[in-house]
Amino acid sequence: MRSFFSDFILKSLFIILPSASFAQHASYNIQELGARGDDKTINTAIINQAIAKCSSEGGGTVVVPQGVFLTATLYLKSNVNIHLKKGAVLKGVSDISLYHSFIPETDLSKYNTISTTGNNSNSAYDTVWTKALIIAQGITKATISGEGHIDGDHVFNAKGEEGMRGPHTIIIANCKDLRFENITIEKAGNYAILAYDLQNTVFQNVHIQQGWDGIHIRGGRNILLKQCDLQTGDDAIAGGFWDNFRVQSCKINSSCNGIRVIMPVKGFFVTDSHFVGPGRYPHRTSGAEHRTNMLAGIYIQPGGWGLVKGNLEGIRFSNLKMHNMNNPFIFELHEGNNANDIIVENIKADSIKNPIAIHSDKGFGYKNILFKNVSVRYVTNSKTVAPWALGAANVEQLRLENVKFYAGSIKPQTAIHLDNITSSSFSETNVYSANHTEEVNMVNSGKIKLDRPTK
Repeated sequence: MRSFFSDFILKSLFIILPSASFAQHASYNIQELGARGDDKTINTAIINQAIAKCSSEGGGTVVVPQGVFLTATLYLKSNVNIHLKKGAVLKGVSDISLYHSFIPETDLSKYNTISTTGNNSNSAYDTVWTKALIIAQGITKATISGEGHIDGDHVFNAKGEEGMRGPHTIIIANCKDLRFENITIEKAGNYAILAYDLQNTVFQNVHIQQGWDGIHIRGGRNILLKQCDLQTGDDAIAGGFWDNFRVQSCKINSSCNGIRVIMPVKGFFVTDSHFVGPGRYPHRTSGAEHRTNMLAGIYIQPGGWGLVKGNLEGIRFSNLKMHNMNNPFIFELHEGNNANDIIVENIKADSIKNPIAIHSDKGFGYKNILFKNVSVRYVTNSKTVAPWALGAANVEQLRLENVKFYAGSIKPQTAIHLDNITSSSFSETNVYSANHTEEVNMVNSGKIKLDRPTK
């Protein structure tokens, strides 16, 4: 495991991330070009003309000054920085018929997902589902920045997914060298950001509030999310087919899952971040229930929305704090999915209701999983079903090093259940000792190698 991560980190040093050089180019103020920030005038044509002019003249900055500028679909172009000044708002119009759909220019069919329960097709070719406020396709070196807001206004679409979802706020596809800096995206009609085949892109200090998914990327290479604050009604970060995808120093709050991986990934790192529930904003699909409980902090679920073949490799979660959610981690493999190396280390979690869960479909499994320096405090009561701390199945090698699981006032007898674990070792782990073997239940598993705590 160490060699993979060392090679991957070394390799990542050569990534050239996009840098903004717009300051040396021309500036195009949309208000000076005739746009009105009165929350009444629809400014779509003027803003699109400013973006197109900026790009055709070699690039520069399209400035959105203070005010509320109503608009329908905008098209981001190469070498353009849309800069929202403090107090500036790009606000989506309420009329769904004014929005355009993203039309793929390349084959994106591998990213379609089909669920056997309900409508989760999320197809890039569904023109109802791909309506968006901002669309970018096949562009390079573009930025959306500033202290302003992009307001999706919760635009409703009776023909949309679940009979309610409207346009995504931003759709980007086949793009590279993009930056999203300091902006706030709020009240998305569907996802705040949906991306396909995205390369060399940085999301830094991005704030997302309300809506459904926050940042959802299907096909991402060399992606960095840094110092982002995501408060979403659905999954805060989601997607898959990632290669060197990093989440660093982020705050994640959700009424669904903090991070949900629905496709294979290679080189996925989450570090120095804070996951906290319940969600500040309700899960919009729950309707009158206004459900806000956070489900899983991190949910690895390739194939969960339909058959997507491919292995998971090089997954590392480190230096995380988690508070008040159902499960801190769920790892789940389906047909065509195996996992090689997963490392979870330096984790502090509290007010956790359900155990860490590791399982897979028959015939598929995990090679190596390591939990190291982990402390989890669970809420247990008379209704808690064992195992209350960890359930794992179909793992070749499972290691727990300095792992502490703490039950609440009532402690069910079985803390850990192991099923089909070829080799397991527990070192300085408080739920297994010579005098407390009843806390671990094993089925079809090899003998645990026990290293006693050092005094």
